Amino acid sequence: MAFVDYIKQGWDAAQLKTDSIRQLADDNDAIGPAIGILAIGGVCAGIGSFNPVGFFVLPFVRIIGGFILVAITHFLATTFFDGKGKLTSLAVPLFCASLITWVAIVPILGPTFLAGLAGLWMLVVAVVTVEIVYGIDRGKAIAVVAIPVVLFLLIGMMMVGMGVGLMAATGAFGN
Repeated sequence: MAFVDYIKQGWDAAQLKTDSIRQLADDNDAIGPAIGILAIGGVCAGIGSFNPVGFFVLPFVRIIGGFILVAITHFLATTFFDGKGKLTSLAVPLFCASLITWVAIVPILGPTFLAGLAGLWMLVVAVVTVEIVYGIDRGKAIAVVAIPVVLFLLIGMMMVGMGVGLMAATGAFGN
């Protein structure tokens, strides 16, 4: 397939078209184009936020973060929920569907509001993709996707709390 065909398939996957998700999951040649689609999302976020450094850094952040999230999801699905599937079979449809995050290119609203909405929709796409790729029921797929999200939120809140505590302890709030 040509790169534009992977974009079309990604668009279909983002619309939860199960045939496209299955096709992407089974395509052994798709990981390169899928990574490219993911990286373009980082470029779009850099452009939309008027951040020249982000233009170069965010594609790498997205690729590394994408693989970390896919690896965690794969581990959970196969280890704790008896899923049967390959890591790349999960990565390709999710990375291709991530083209909806390209809305981050829209100045002001893109990197914040629109990308946030796209990110929320990607959670739905992830649940359906996990369900298809690993052959598990919807409830288990929701748990597989929700566990890392909740853990990252808790870690983030703990880091903010520790930061505020450290600032208070050092007198940064101007007694």
